[in-house]
Amino acid sequence: MTNRGLSLFPVLVLTLLAGVSVWLDRVTQQEPVVKTDKTRHEPDFTADKLTVRRFDIHGKTQYVLVADRMVHYGDDESTELVRPRLDYLNRPEPVRMESEFATVSKDGETVVMTDKVFLRRAATPGKPESTLRTQRMTVWPDDEKMRTEAPVTLTQGTTVIDAERMESDNLVGEVRLQGKVRGILYRNLLVPKP
Repeated sequence: MTNRGLSLFPVLVLTLLAGVSVWLDRVTQQEPVVKTDKTRHEPDFTADKLTVRRFDIHGKTQYVLVADRMVHYGDDESTELVRPRLDYLNRPEPVRMESEFATVSKDGETVVMTDKVFLRRAATPGKPESTLRTQRMTVWPDDEKMRTEAPVTLTQGTTVIDAERMESDNLVGEVRLQGKVRGILYRNLLVPKP
């Protein structure tokens, strides 16, 4: 009997160890903790019919940004806008810039507008309406600067100019067309006074 008891001893020890292992596994398991995965580019909030107003140092509206939809991403703090419209109001000739889509940087200082970018500067006495069309434009709304590496078409009245790239500073009224620039320019002829 003692030989038989000794031969069952390793089986009993293994069974006991297996039972303790199962018990320890169940005791130490906790409910899974839901963590926000910052490595995945998923929206953390959205908003429909967004309107943002920026005021200058005198309390006057500098510009208004309107979008059909806004989606914010927590992983890189970026924001996407659907059908954004940017209106500069503090000037003699109002300017509207719009596109199908835009991405706003984390600090909100840079907006990249894409897909059917269109800018319209209203006509003023002695100056016809101006428009700009392109597929991509980087805008710094507070500084009123723009730049694109995509082809642009500018019009002012009957004048039409095409260029490969463009930079613009609205505060100083400067537009730099770069690359191959082609166009037909029409001068405003002064009408002699009677």
